Amino acid sequence: MEANLHSEQARRLATLRSYEILDTPREVDFDDITLVLSAICEAPISVINLIDEGRQWFKAEIGLGVREMPLPASICANAILQRGLFIVRDTLQDPRFCDNPLVTGDPHLRFYAGALLETSEGLPLGTVCVLDYRPRDLDEKQKALLRLMASQVMKLLELRRANILEGAARARAELLVKENEMLARESDHRVMNSLQLVSSVLGLQTRIAVGEEAKAQLEGARHRVQAIATVHQQLHLTGSLEDIEINGFLNRLCESLKQTAPSMIQAISVKADQAKVRSDLASTLGLIVAELTTNSFKHAYPSGHAGSVVVTFAHDKTKWLLTVSDDGTGMPGDFDIAKSKGVGMRVVAALVRRLDATLSIDSRPTGTVFSVSCEAREIAA
Repeated sequence: MEANLHSEQARRLATLRSYEILDTPREVDFDDITLVLSAICEAPISVINLIDEGRQWFKAEIGLGVREMPLPASICANAILQRGLFIVRDTLQDPRFCDNPLVTGDPHLRFYAGALLETSEGLPLGTVCVLDYRPRDLDEKQKALLRLMASQVMKLLELRRANILEGAARARAELLVKENEMLARESDHRVMNSLQLVSSVLGLQTRIAVGEEAKAQLEGARHRVQAIATVHQQLHLTGSLEDIEINGFLNRLCESLKQTAPSMIQAISVKADQAKVRSDLASTLGLIVAELTTNSFKHAYPSGHAGSVVVTFAHDKTKWLLTVSDDGTGMPGDFDIAKSKGVGMRVVAALVRRLDATLSIDSRPTGTVFSVSCEAREIAA
């Protein structure tokens, strides 16, 4: 007598396949369970079997020598329709199995006892069972062991599915990170190109502008736009959305800034500790460096004077410190950044506030040092 289908067969099969266990190789954890069952229950056959569509498939077995059988001959297909243990003491005396070919012919199965492999939602996946060639029963300890082994198999299956889901989630996350990195690089590339176009237009307007003040304003705007474009260019070349090596980033940035510096700037050097920072912090630090170096180009060296700019970055476990210094003529004694009308200084002040950092200025006739310090966050040595 062929077993009926489970009342939630489609959902049951979908759940079974979500474990990705069918047709997998033998594994020692499952094999050991059948070994223990066969020994303790004194049964020549023990099986961990899963009821698939049209077949029963054995994750582990002792005494059968095959990995699957057609479903019409399955005793376990009846077992998954019952609650608790399913025990058939004598298959020849049970009308459901008395004409089963596995009972009437080889291997002449006469005894069956199975415990459900059941999900937390109550869906049966298969059974852990023992079989014998003679009518018999299990004692209470053997029944308890059968239930325990079924519970252990379900724990192994759940762990397997959790690992599969975790792996899939990790793969999706890695893909998302790669896509975000690609989008960030593309964004930096497009912003850089757009800013360079704006810089070119401002340069053209500078050449045709009437009046020195207008030329100076346009030239200042062009330098600022070019500096921002340089930051985006270096972020694009770095190609990392998460961590950026600040030493290399600042060196490449200052090398690019040197290419656009006026002729009286002899050098822009960098002295930076080895550290990794998030790209958003690197971007903000780069914009501060670009603004302050551009400010030095414009104001620190009157006509006929030459000099250099030094950028440093240092950090320890409690804070980081960025400095931009020049050896120019210094700033006016009454300079107050809070009252400054210059766009560059206002931009620097805004960037420092965004970092929740502190800006200090030490200016003397022999040069000026801008220092930005902050509690150590998002810094990795």
